[in-house]
Amino acid sequence: MPKEEKKKSWKETQRERQTEQQRTQQAYQAQRERDEKKKPRKSSLNKLFLGVALIVLMLTAYGTWQYYEGQKSAPIATGGVNPSPIGSAPNFSLKDINGTRVSLNQFKGKVIAVHFMALAGCSGQLYPINDNQLQQLRTVCGKYCGKGQVALVTVSVASCQGCDTILAQIRDYYNISWVLGNDYDDEKLDIIDSYADYSIYDGTIVLIDQAFNVAQVYTDTITADLLSSKIGQLLQVA
Repeated sequence: MPKEEKKKSWKETQRERQTEQQRTQQAYQAQRERDEKKKPRKSSLNKLFLGVALIVLMLTAYGTWQYYEGQKSAPIATGGVNPSPIGSAPNFSLKDINGTRVSLNQFKGKVIAVHFMALAGCSGQLYPINDNQLQQLRTVCGKYCGKGQVALVTVSVASCQGCDTILAQIRDYYNISWVLGNDYDDEKLDIIDSYADYSIYDGTIVLIDQAFNVAQVYTDTITADLLSSKIGQLLQVA
């Protein structure tokens, strides 16, 4: 027969409860003290991580902004803000890189695409917009050049020594078979100035119809399909 457990008195029960409470309180206090010691270090680490994250975010945002700003073309000549492209196209002449003097009005009766291009410094490097425009013009030239209906002219804006050599390298790289010359060959920017009313930007392509009137001004990157389509429309009008 199991031995009957002695019943605890009220005082003993209370004493045990008080002891348990004291132990629990001491354990809780000890845990709080340990937590308090950890807090400053944890807080410092959190602030450090937050600071690093903010710096990375700022640098990423700045880098993204710089990239997209770099894709934008810069104005070469500013006049009006892309006025309605009507009226007779300003005539000009320039010496191409082969040494031949070329006048724009000698192409009257054709659809003419005049491409304005700036060099990025004197290294011969092109801005992205001109890399695109030259590739698209090469495709357009493959479709129309040699048929007597369309003429392409690229006008460079460069004042560096040895510009002809640089332009020759660009001609060879992009397989340019159309007129390529430098506006500054006479130490003047008279061609750019004559088109200033159209707010010419780097990479701008001006389309001139067969009546020698400005028909369209493209200041952004363009595709060969779009340019060919517009040229086709102008050819049908005549």
